[in-house]
Amino acid sequence: MSSAEQESHRRENKILSLLEEFNTLENELERVEQQPVEESDSSLEEKFSKLKEICLQMKRNTVRRRGIQLQLATELSAYATNSDRFLLVGEHVLIRELRAGVDALSQRLDRMSRVSQDIICSICLAPWTSEGRHHLVSLRCGHLFGCNCIHTAIRRFHRCPICRRRAYHSDVRRIYGRNFLPF
Repeated sequence: MSSAEQESHRRENKILSLLEEFNTLENELERVEQQPVEESDSSLEEKFSKLKEICLQMKRNTVRRRGIQLQLATELSAYATNSDRFLLVGEHVLIRELRAGVDALSQRLDRMSRVSQDIICSICLAPWTSEGRHHLVSLRCGHLFGCNCIHTAIRRFHRCPICRRRAYHSDVRRIYGRNFLPF
């Protein structure tokens, strides 16, 4: 076997191992997506702790995905230089499957990133703080906001900005928790 064939074989094995890693990551994402985020018996602290764990898993998976994409781009560009092996139909199928896998994984991670939007005030789009003027509060309807933002909204419109129910300053309730923010 010539050195060019050995190099080509090594690159094929590397691409296949990266595909296996993509499949593993995809299975892990499916497992994370199927985990129940909210259970009726769990407290608010437990729910936020679960959200924090999911966000950290999402960040780790995003970093892994980017690393795999870089490795695949490197391997595929090096493999493409070997034109006689690249022209085989099987290799085109492999590349097509690889691109489809990357696209599917990206879509899943994008859906999971929407979960992290649950830690921001829906009025000003800034994260809540544990203390200070932008601490987490809720209205009678259950929607969550930063304290200053909701008081301003009630003063102006006398309604919940999300569901439009009538709201009074006396309806604002502070949410207490130690580690409810995922950072």
